[in-house]
Amino acid sequence: MLVIRLSRKGRRNQPMYRLTVAENSMPTDGKFVEIVGNYNPAALDQPLVIQKDRIEYWISQGAQPTNTVTKLLNRQGFSLPVIEYHKAPKKKAKAVTDKTIAPAAQEKLAEETTKKETVEDSGVGTSDVPSQNDDKEETVVEETLADGADSEAEKTE
Repeated sequence: MLVIRLSRKGRRNQPMYRLTVAENSMPTDGKFVEIVGNYNPAALDQPLVIQKDRIEYWISQGAQPTNTVTKLLNRQGFSLPVIEYHKAPKKKAKAVTDKTIAPAAQEKLAEETTKKETVEDSGVGTSDVPSQNDDKEETVVEETLADGADSEAEKTE
């Protein structure tokens, strides 16, 4: 099957393309039947130069232009159909239902939501992560309670 496709030429960072008619099984930059135009995306005045009669001839002979070539030719007055490939739809996150969560996980989830609600209601802070100072205060309070319990136990003896 014959195709009309782009074949890259030019230096690095300065691409130029040939519109070639070639056998589908041949490499992109390999052997071709005919050059029917060229495309220079860097040229502002005339980026696409084609031989319209030769392209019409090859299309009538059954040559299939690639999607990129079809879009370029449609800019020059052709009315060729562009094949749009269907993309797979994006996967949506599954909604979490109570039936799918284990009972222990449901309890943890309920506790976390109540903690968040109490923090938001108190207006103290909205951060879920306690600051380093909060940890120090808690340990100091625990130590004083433990020391106080020891001293009370000594007093009773």
